[in-house]
Amino acid sequence: MSHSIQPLVYNAGEPQYEQTADWTCAACSLAWLNRALGIQHATDEFSAAEYIGIPDHINSLYGLMDASGSRLVQCFREQGAPAFALWPSWAQVFELASYMPLLLGGVGWYHWVGVRGANMEGLALANSAPGWQDVYQQLNEWQWHSLGPWAAVPVPLLHNFPPPPSS
Repeated sequence: MSHSIQPLVYNAGEPQYEQTADWTCAACSLAWLNRALGIQHATDEFSAAEYIGIPDHINSLYGLMDASGSRLVQCFREQGAPAFALWPSWAQVFELASYMPLLLGGVGWYHWVGVRGANMEGLALANSAPGWQDVYQQLNEWQWHSLGPWAAVPVPLLHNFPPPPSS
């Protein structure tokens, strides 16, 4: 079955539910962004873990098996959402978060979150484990440098991508 890429509607205020298992942060992040984009598949912690692929791609011993987020990209693309992966700098992720939702995984943090957007304090998060390593629902630049390196999985909203040129 082939999915065509359609403009996505994004609800940055979609609630993020706390994870119930210590290894499902990536699944919770995928489920949050699916709900926020109106994707009606893999919308809760364990249906998203199943969709990612237990035990080959996500499991209770290691969590998400590929820190780059490549399997998350594949999940979004299978559902018709244009996602890509990169290892961004703080400036790059801040700019991306100003235009589109994304998932973010900190290698030193050992945790994945959704990013709702960027604001004066840093990145506004959809964090399924608020308080993990003293990060709640905001990530600032100091925390970024302390808990990285970082993998990002942005999902461009086609009506906002590419970003308008700077004046």
